[in-house]
Amino acid sequence: MRSVLICIVVSLLFACTTKLNLEEGIKSFQIQDYRQAFIRLRPAAENGAPEAQYAVGYMYYYGQGVIENRQKAWYWITAAARNGNVDAQNAMKILGKNHGVLE
Repeated sequence: MRSVLICIVVSLLFACTTKLNLEEGIKSFQIQDYRQAFIRLRPAAENGAPEAQYAVGYMYYYGQGVIENRQKAWYWITAAARNGNVDAQNAMKILGKNHGVLE
């Protein structure tokens, strides 16, 4: 019983930390502090948050806060689009059809 309670507490702490990092990462992204945004959003993107996935893809695409990498950008933008992020879905249409990027 005690180990179950410990697991629940650890899970809740992890969830709160992840949510805080996502919120802080989005704020950093909005004020164009891309390095901090990337540091905070990458873990959230890896955990499946579509907003974070799109932002990480955006940063990779434009080389904001990270070294430009179009393959990684496409990976994250595609993941965000699959997870329902409308901005990512629109970006895929623009990048894929108009620019022929990484088809």
